[in-house]
Amino acid sequence: MTAGDAEFSVFFALPEANASFLSTAPYVILPYAAMLALVHGEDLNCGGMTADSVLLRNMRCALEEVVRAHSGFRVPQIVNLTEAPVVANTSGQTGVFFSGGIDSFFSVLRHRKGGDADGAQWIGPATHAIHIYHTPEPVGIEAFETLAPLASAVDALGLSFIPLQSNYMTADRCLNDHWADLAHGAGLATVLHLLSGGLRQGLIGSTHTWGALVPWGSGPISDPLWSGRRMQVIHDDAAYDRVEKTELISQHPEALANLNVCDTRVDGKGYVNCSVCPKCLRTMLTLDLFGKNERRTAPAFDWSNYRPAAFARVFLRTENDTTFAFAIRDRAQTADRPDIVLACDAALRRGRFLRPIARIEDFVKNSRIGRRYRRRLVEWRRSIYNRLGFATRS
Repeated sequence: MTAGDAEFSVFFALPEANASFLSTAPYVILPYAAMLALVHGEDLNCGGMTADSVLLRNMRCALEEVVRAHSGFRVPQIVNLTEAPVVANTSGQTGVFFSGGIDSFFSVLRHRKGGDADGAQWIGPATHAIHIYHTPEPVGIEAFETLAPLASAVDALGLSFIPLQSNYMTADRCLNDHWADLAHGAGLATVLHLLSGGLRQGLIGSTHTWGALVPWGSGPISDPLWSGRRMQVIHDDAAYDRVEKTELISQHPEALANLNVCDTRVDGKGYVNCSVCPKCLRTMLTLDLFGKNERRTAPAFDWSNYRPAAFARVFLRTENDTTFAFAIRDRAQTADRPDIVLACDAALRRGRFLRPIARIEDFVKNSRIGRRYRRRLVEWRRSIYNRLGFATRS
């Protein structure tokens, strides 16, 4: 692929046992390629390929929504391709993205066969859990062996596990910089289209709720617009906030034993939660609300140094972080947990006071200097945060 002045390759690799899920249609890469063109301010040249006309129409609408929500971008023109009708996929199964985090465990628990789905849209049963193993280059089948705990958890819940290696999140620096806030929904949709040889529906776990939506790479408006005739992309489910999702997970020991919040891999161990970073503390604080606050009840975390007041040290950098803290605070008030309320109040005050620092960081990150010295700047920031007593990853 070519973007800006750079040429690079994107790969996807999965076990041979899952090879039947792969689609041979070249247009499955289009959501990813369109977002790549958007962040570089270029048009998308498709090289004369023939593409699903329904996907193309939906994709143009998705790009319009992305540009509406994020200023400073323009909708790329999609050129040099032929639109054609594609036979609908009516016999495939349903996949759900599964990182092991709160949002993905919630979707798995709700939509597995015999799951906890209530009056929301009936989708299931979900049959396959898709896990993306991000890596700059293929690392062989042994990498999948470290995912055994997640695979076992999925198997216990009645789903089949599809692990997939790819560098598509980090292959291009510009796209990677906008991955979370702008592009990851299109990236996940691309994986679903890639697997449309065996799947016909795919669920992307929600991040925000109706009434509290913020510009983000995945959402209930944009995600379904990445659908085509052979793949329906479903956003699941903006009617539930993170606290409600955690409440459901707190009732399932198999989920509590395998939560992956940090998304940090340790050689030979797979995913390990640090139990001190903002995401870990936020999750532990919420689990505490539901009485899961020790290794016996929530073994995915180290509770030896946990106390609710530790959340007061968290720097709520973004509107995203602030929304989650308010949701925890509201539930803590209902549950008569003044210690958690006080911790959330302190974190929210700190966030308001320090928000200008976050804006400066974002400006530097997106500058030429920031792009060139990214790793060094991240290390400096972490060191400074530690000295100031902010909660950061160890």
